Amino acid sequence: MVVALLVAVAVGETVLSGALAALFVIASGHDGPLSERLAEMARFTLVGAILGGLAFWSADAAWAAAVVLGTAAYVGTIATVGGPSSAQAGLLLTLWALLALVLGGEGVDPWRVSVAFAVGGGIAIGITALRFRMAIVDAADDAGSLEAGGGAVPSRRRVMKEAVVGPIGRFALVRTAAVAAGVVLGYWWFPAYPLWVAITVIVVLQPSVDRSTTVAAQRVIGTALGVAVAVTVAQAIPRGDLAAVVALLVSGLLMLAFMGANYILFAAFLTAVVVFGEHLALGDFAEAGWERLLATAVGALIAVAAIAVRATGEDGAPGTPEIESRGS
Repeated sequence: MVVALLVAVAVGETVLSGALAALFVIASGHDGPLSERLAEMARFTLVGAILGGLAFWSADAAWAAAVVLGTAAYVGTIATVGGPSSAQAGLLLTLWALLALVLGGEGVDPWRVSVAFAVGGGIAIGITALRFRMAIVDAADDAGSLEAGGGAVPSRRRVMKEAVVGPIGRFALVRTAAVAAGVVLGYWWFPAYPLWVAITVIVVLQPSVDRSTTVAAQRVIGTALGVAVAVTVAQAIPRGDLAAVVALLVSGLLMLAFMGANYILFAAFLTAVVVFGEHLALGDFAEAGWERLLATAVGALIAVAAIAVRATGEDGAPGTPEIESRGS
């Protein structure tokens, strides 16, 4: 999020929206026959443009931000029924709504952002179609899919309908309510960093109580470690932007090094990036660090409580995949 803010300052929200759209839309349609791939990318572009515009418009109002991010979380969770590619698209859609809320506010034209996202997505679709030579590759892919499938494939509408009324749909409702609660609580309790609670809810909340509890503990421990180390280092390094920039870059490199390898250390260095980024932006690192830790703890409690309530009926129900969203 800190990186996104720095990029937005440099290039502007409109340019950033178009660039993110191109990246996200390409990532949302990376497998399957080309016709299905392009259709998936087109759907992602349309929904992303609408959600992005609404997020930029709603960034100053807690209830509106809760509705937008809750909707993104619901759609992103339901998308997991479509397989790994759809699950990734759902995660990217939720991340885009988060970024749009972070970047939105007064003075930002939401319609310009929506148009920029649509244009970026359209460019990505065109590049994909040209790259794979749609007519030839699509025919070959369709033939291979029919041979491998050995029978009729359920329609997308039927699969989505079953998902909405099944375990995934019920989990999506729980996740939506928890994310919306995190947004409202964040706006009320942490006005300087209103989305930190909701981000933790999205990261921690998994269909399994055990999994959610494990991720919550790792997130809180890593954040506490990151705050302690970053605040100590920030107080020890020489005053000035250069030292803070070096500390931020080193923390960022270590964060990337531990991504996917050790989540506690990843969360620790991610927190360090946030602390040093706030130091550069506002000159106040200690308050940002401790508020990050408190917001993380609150979000983790909301997520664990939400999944515990759901677990009284159907914890670990079949067909409810993990939601891999451990990020910012």
